[in-house]
Amino acid sequence: NSADIEQQLISHSKFHSSIQRSPEVDKAKVELKMSHGRSNQLREMQQIIEAISRQIMWVNVREEEELVFDWGDKNIDLYIPKKQESYSKLMSALEEKDKDLNKLKLKVDSLLKNPHPASDKIEAYMDTLQTQWSWLLQITKCIHVHLKENAAYSEFFKEANEMYNKLQKAHENIRKKFTSDRNTPLENLLELLKGLEKEKERIMENKRQVQHLVNKSKSIVRLRPRNPEEEKSCSPVMVQALCDFKQDQKVILKGNEGILKDNSQRSKWQVTGPGGLDMLVPSVCLLVPPPNSLGINMANKNEQYYEAILSVWNQLYINIKSLISWQYYVQDLTRINSLTVTMLSRMRPEEYRSILKSLEAHYSEFTHCCHGSEMFKDEDKRSIESQYTGAHAHYDRLLVQLPVYSEKMLRALRVLLESVSRAEDIIKVHEARLTEKETTSLNPAEVGDYRSTLKSMRAELEGKSAVLVSMETELGKAVHWNGQVGGAFHRCDVDLSIYSEQVNQLSDRWRRIQSQLDSRLRDLEGYLHLLQQYTTTSSVLSEWIGATRQKHDALQATKIDSITALDEHLNQQKVLNSEIKGKRESVVSVLGDTDACVNSIKDYELELASYSAGLETLLNIPMKRTMLQSPSTKLTEETTLLQTRYIELLTLSGDYNKYLGELHNNMETLKMRNTRINLLEEELRLLKEDIEDHNAKNSSLEEALVRYRLELSQSQEQLLSVEEVKRSMALQCSATQDSLASTRGQLKELQEQVTRLNSLVEEEKRKRRMADERYGEQQDEHEQVLRRRQKELEQANWAKMEVEKSVGTQEMEAERLRKQLEEEEQRFKELEQELSKTSCLIQSTETQYNEIEMERDALLLKLKQTNQDRARSQKLEEELNHMKVSLESESRIKLCLQEENEKVCIKDFLYWKGQYESKEGEVRQFNSEKEKLERERSSLKTEIERLMRELREVEERYKSRLLITQTQFSELTSVRDSLEAELSKLRERPYAFAKHTQTDESGKKDLDPATLVFDGVCKMVTAKQLLDCGVINKVTYGQLLNGQKTVREVSVDIKLNLKGNGSISGVAVGPQGKMSLTEAKRENILSEDSAILLLEAQAATGHIVDPRANEKMTVQEACKRGVVYEEDRERLLIAEAACLGYRDPNTTKLLSAGQAMRKGLIDRVTALRMLQAQESVGGIIDPVLSVFLPKDAAMDRDLIDEDLYRALNQRPECYLDPDTQLGASYVSLKKRCKAEPTTGLLILPTPEKPMTVNGLRGEVSVTDLMSANLLEKSDMDQLKEGKLTCQDIEHRLRSYLRGSTCIAGVYNEANDKTLSIYQAMKEGLLKPSTTLELLEAQAASGFMIDPVNNLCLTVVDAYKRGLAGPEFKDKLLSAERAVTGYKDPGTDKIISLFQAIEKGLIEKGHGIHLLEAQIASGGIIDPRHSHRIEVVTAYKKGYFSKEMNQILTGEGDNSKGFFDPNSQDNLTYLQLKKRCIIDQKTGLVLLSIKKKKEPPQPITQKSTQRKRRVVIVDPDTNKDMSVKEAYDNGLIDHEMFLELSQQECEWEEITITTQDGSKRLVIFDRKTEIQYDIRELLEKSVINQSLYDQYRSQMITLTQFADIVTSKTKANRSSASYINLVFVLTSAYF
Repeated sequence: NSADIEQQLISHSKFHSSIQRSPEVDKAKVELKMSHGRSNQLREMQQIIEAISRQIMWVNVREEEELVFDWGDKNIDLYIPKKQESYSKLMSALEEKDKDLNKLKLKVDSLLKNPHPASDKIEAYMDTLQTQWSWLLQITKCIHVHLKENAAYSEFFKEANEMYNKLQKAHENIRKKFTSDRNTPLENLLELLKGLEKEKERIMENKRQVQHLVNKSKSIVRLRPRNPEEEKSCSPVMVQALCDFKQDQKVILKGNEGILKDNSQRSKWQVTGPGGLDMLVPSVCLLVPPPNSLGINMANKNEQYYEAILSVWNQLYINIKSLISWQYYVQDLTRINSLTVTMLSRMRPEEYRSILKSLEAHYSEFTHCCHGSEMFKDEDKRSIESQYTGAHAHYDRLLVQLPVYSEKMLRALRVLLESVSRAEDIIKVHEARLTEKETTSLNPAEVGDYRSTLKSMRAELEGKSAVLVSMETELGKAVHWNGQVGGAFHRCDVDLSIYSEQVNQLSDRWRRIQSQLDSRLRDLEGYLHLLQQYTTTSSVLSEWIGATRQKHDALQATKIDSITALDEHLNQQKVLNSEIKGKRESVVSVLGDTDACVNSIKDYELELASYSAGLETLLNIPMKRTMLQSPSTKLTEETTLLQTRYIELLTLSGDYNKYLGELHNNMETLKMRNTRINLLEEELRLLKEDIEDHNAKNSSLEEALVRYRLELSQSQEQLLSVEEVKRSMALQCSATQDSLASTRGQLKELQEQVTRLNSLVEEEKRKRRMADERYGEQQDEHEQVLRRRQKELEQANWAKMEVEKSVGTQEMEAERLRKQLEEEEQRFKELEQELSKTSCLIQSTETQYNEIEMERDALLLKLKQTNQDRARSQKLEEELNHMKVSLESESRIKLCLQEENEKVCIKDFLYWKGQYESKEGEVRQFNSEKEKLERERSSLKTEIERLMRELREVEERYKSRLLITQTQFSELTSVRDSLEAELSKLRERPYAFAKHTQTDESGKKDLDPATLVFDGVCKMVTAKQLLDCGVINKVTYGQLLNGQKTVREVSVDIKLNLKGNGSISGVAVGPQGKMSLTEAKRENILSEDSAILLLEAQAATGHIVDPRANEKMTVQEACKRGVVYEEDRERLLIAEAACLGYRDPNTTKLLSAGQAMRKGLIDRVTALRMLQAQESVGGIIDPVLSVFLPKDAAMDRDLIDEDLYRALNQRPECYLDPDTQLGASYVSLKKRCKAEPTTGLLILPTPEKPMTVNGLRGEVSVTDLMSANLLEKSDMDQLKEGKLTCQDIEHRLRSYLRGSTCIAGVYNEANDKTLSIYQAMKEGLLKPSTTLELLEAQAASGFMIDPVNNLCLTVVDAYKRGLAGPEFKDKLLSAERAVTGYKDPGTDKIISLFQAIEKGLIEKGHGIHLLEAQIASGGIIDPRHSHRIEVVTAYKKGYFSKEMNQILTGEGDNSKGFFDPNSQDNLTYLQLKKRCIIDQKTGLVLLSIKKKKEPPQPITQKSTQRKRRVVIVDPDTNKDMSVKEAYDNGLIDHEMFLELSQQECEWEEITITTQDGSKRLVIFDRKTEIQYDIRELLEKSVINQSLYDQYRSQMITLTQFADIVTSKTKANRSSASYINLVFVLTSAYF
């Protein structure tokens, strides 16, 4: 029976449980589990060992290939390119293999972490693999060095051989081509000389290459010793290790040198390493370092050959020059020897004098050129000298036989000079009157008066024309008598050409006065007519503008109360605006009259200025000039003011007209919106009635349910006898009650919806009232705007902006109201849909259930990510443990090193000490990394705990929500089923609310394509446009139309095209912080150039990004919010146009960056920079569609051309690396960024601040010092390793960074006292000119120096301390700009001293002296980098030209601009420094002033010497230039050039001792050979004693004194010219 069976089941269960609990079963389960684990471990070990072995074999094969390669010189030209290709392939294979090894290491780490029973074996295999892998990487580094050095070896010998062949050809050419002798014609010699000069240019072109090869030969490695077959040399071969290598206990480190013992094996060499230990080292790890004697010999051979060719050229040049000068000398000698008395009498004096001068000049040139010539021996030179002496004697004999003048000639000359004097007086008077005025007047009456004056002057000049005729007649008589003179004379002669030239000049001046009067009368007549016309038209227009402005102001003051008044006001304004526009032609006419008057005035002024300038040049007399106040300026200002008033009136009228029109439209719009609000109220009323109808239907439903309950109770009473019927009826009753309760709940919900709708209606009414109030406020605001209009219109542009802003605000407000009304309408429609679709609640519940499931999946994914973070933290812990083990091993090594230090010698001790310090540095680094990792671990642990807590809370919350939702879903499903069953029985027609069900799928229609809109980069784009440009295909487009895919789903797929992957948003600050690019620029984290380029990239890719607020905005919005600076607005707007589109000026179409470049709107560099940023973000932006397109698609759509396509493929470096300030591509910068996990923004890491040292005027980067060849690459490495400090660099390069070795002061030997240069001038030890030169040299060399206190100061500080006086301050500040830099007038960029010389900002000679002072005191100063550099480096970097380099490296007279007060010599600054002494206390350079001693009594003693240069300023460019440059540029004529050249002098003071023992002081110009005897000048009263005393007391300089003497001598000479001439002629006659 059932009880027995139950009892058996219980007993068997007990038996079964006893078996399961038996120890045998438990033991078997444990053993089976262990067996499975053991099998899995063995399989895992087999797989991992096989994988590691395969990698080891691969590495060994590659190692063997590289070890046996021969790096010798055999077939080097063939194997270098092949080896470079194989090396590139090897590196690519290593990159791929590195990925495989990383995967393998992860597997090994997981096995070791478990731990695996064979962990020690697996770890040993992995360590072997890592060792072999590290060794292979070391070998690749050695291969890279070999490739570089062997390529340089091959290239050097190629270039050296080519240069040798080139020099051979040049030598043969110069030997064959340039041969000559005495029989060679002069023309051929001149051609040979030109050819020889050209040949030297070609020879000099080889100089730099020869020197380059000499320098390069010193760094060429040796390859021949690598060949075992090469004959061994007696000297040992040194080798250098390219990497670390250890054999047993023997170690050779990278950079260590050893001795090569045996290289018979190709792969391994026997080497004696450090400490004298022999070891076998792979040959690939060794380099035979320079010097390469073969290469050095070859380079020296080329250099010697070059010097030999140059010496051959010099000899040929001397030979040809001597032959040319000899040919010229022979021509002159033959001509003089052929002269007779008859021939000489027919010549003018200047003609036969020029013949003798030519002979003397050519003979002097020959004597100079024949030194070193192979064409003339000593006998030839003596013969030529005797010929020259004979020709000179023959010339002197002929001169004695010439005739003398007659007395008639003297009378003719007297009359001629009198007529010349009268004519000159008349001409000077009229010229003075013509130069009185420099311009005309704007008063017509004054112009008329001046015309009358000119007419009277012309009549007066015509009345005195007989004087001009008389002068020309007397000149003819004098010429006649001069031709009739006979007889011999030799004392003097008259050069009538001087007087003829003077008469011609006066005649020309007379005619110029006549033409000037006629021209001025014609010009003034035309100008008077134009002036009267302008006065009439401008006065009429000015009155009209004033009256119209009053009308406009009156219209603006009118108050507008209604739309009708607004219409009338608008019509009046339109009429006025049309009238204003109609006056534009009158304004243009006035402007035309003004231009005509201005042109006439300028022409007139130009004519007057030309006449005055010509007169100044002709007479060589400077005119007194005043600042010209041209009436054209005033006329232009009047017209500009008139035009401004008209434009202001036109602008105000147009703006006010536009404002009224927009105001009218706004009022009409508000009126229409009020109408729409009334219609909405009516719709709400109808909706209320519908709700009441629904309430009535619900009440009828309740009555039907009551009746149904009664019927059920009656049926229950009738069927009580049957139990099953009872039960079923009971169930039906309970179900009916439940349905009734649910129906009541639904009715309650409907009532709540009705209540909510009533509240919405009330809310809508409230909003309508608010709209009415806002309309009233707008009316008030409008009235206030009208009242403020008069004040605002005074600032037209600002008023325009305010009006636009006000209208824009109103439009935005109206748009917002319209959107609110549309939203309310939509909300009403949704409420109606809710009322008619009660069954949709179940569907929404299902959707909610699905969303909860999706959220659950997201949480699971987040949990998975948390687990990954946990795994990463575990990995970090493992790395920490590994570092601990490393630290322990390092500590053990440290102990071993300490023990070994006591046993080894001093050399080994120093070596191991260095190793210990490096290891200790690594230990410190490990400790810092350990602390950093521990901090990261703790932060990660905290983050994981927080995420776990959040995950548990979210899981609990969503579990409860899921349970509730499932319960509600089941309840609603049951309610729905019961209601459908009951209602189908009770009513014939379905329930009213169930009539709206899901529609048939077949009834769906295609969507409107216009509604398929995507959000592009900056604006919306349709699906059809995306299909046309290839972003989506036809299949996707069809799915969008059919509704199979939504816009949101497709947007996810094409996100890269629509939004891109983001630009660089900001810069990281600290562990968690970030800042915008503008903030980084302000905080000097990014350089200004780097930051603005990155901001341009943001603008060009769509938006400016604020990383703090995670907001994107336009450039205008960014400026308003302060995200970017206002001064960067224009540049960023240009960059933003690369995204929004540039406007074609002809068609106004939108252009891409590439198209704008082709149109010339932007340059190629800018276009390339914008396009590269776009490409790295997502593609080239089409500004019309506002999407990113691939490059190929962009080229198909003509957004870029092939040139830009190729340029983008080359990844140009258009941006700046923030760390090094070198070029970088935008993609490389993005790769360095880190994406924020929460926002996804790309944040650039904080740039590493470059190491700097103190320079002359600021911080100097060590990178700049290395580029200036002041630091080596090894120094940079030592800085990074901490072996060198910035203080060490500053100390080593002090002469380049801080101090100056210029002449600091003066040492007075008389009283053993050190003085500043300015103090020495005060005490009379130095002249002011010498003081200025030395102080300028100090300022230009870096600092002004206080020698007493040993201080280096700026010019301002030195002036405050009294080291310079106010008379020198400005000049010293100008000289100091050689240190701080000059500003380029065009770009405001800082330029160097030489660039300032090139641009004419400083006179060339003065600039050369400053450069020379810089070189002598330490080097050329680079003002942009604030340090000195060598002259060679400055020349190589292009800081100055080849010509300037020759001047600075030579010691010609051009650079001798400094005066030695002891020897009275002109010296270079370096020569003057060599004569100085060094102060033992301070180390400063001091100019020693010797004690004054009585000098010996030589016949001639030179006291002092000074130069003077004439500088001419170009009036157009304001540049300084020499006299020769001014003449070449046409600024002065030839006569002025000759006179100014004479003014350039080199005065010298000489003391001459005469035969009677008296001394005479003479000043002598070495350039013109003019001299003045001071005693004679005093005796003749040319100068007075007071002037001479001023000169001796050094109140005036030698040059000033010489100028005064020269001017007074010329004045006396001109006043007595006529008397002297008559006296000389009379003496000659008698």
